[in-house]
Amino acid sequence: GECALVMRGHEGGVFAVDVTRDGTAVFSGGEDSIIRKWDADNGAELLMMEGHESWVMCLSISLDGKTVCSGSGDETVRLWDASTGASSHVMSGHSGCVYAVVLNTNASLVYSGSYDNYIREWDAMSGVCLRTLLGHTHWVSSLC
Repeated sequence: GECALVMRGHEGGVFAVDVTRDGTAVFSGGEDSIIRKWDADNGAELLMMEGHESWVMCLSISLDGKTVCSGSGDETVRLWDASTGASSHVMSGHSGCVYAVVLNTNASLVYSGSYDNYIREWDAMSGVCLRTLLGHTHWVSSLC
């Protein structure tokens, strides 16, 4: 029950947090449109990833910890290099806030869910939308 560590740096609310599989780094995103990488042991800020034009609503880290995927109120999905913070792809196609993202096990595919009621499947190497999954009658807020 006791708080072990506090990481401060975001301006406004934090909407998304994910931890690398090895537990060494924490990534957070929120109202300031920035993704921050933190040292999980001491809480030091290691990196800032900037590029989204609206709130960062969701994050997913690849199993190997090398890639960060984010979804935003700017209706885009982005892929980032977890060590440098460089954005490798900006994936556009949703017509509403992106509330959920997930990478498949080898980080070759990205899935995103949005306020537009669609789930999209993206090729992580090219950033191209491979297909759109239809049928939801309300927004998609979670993917596992």
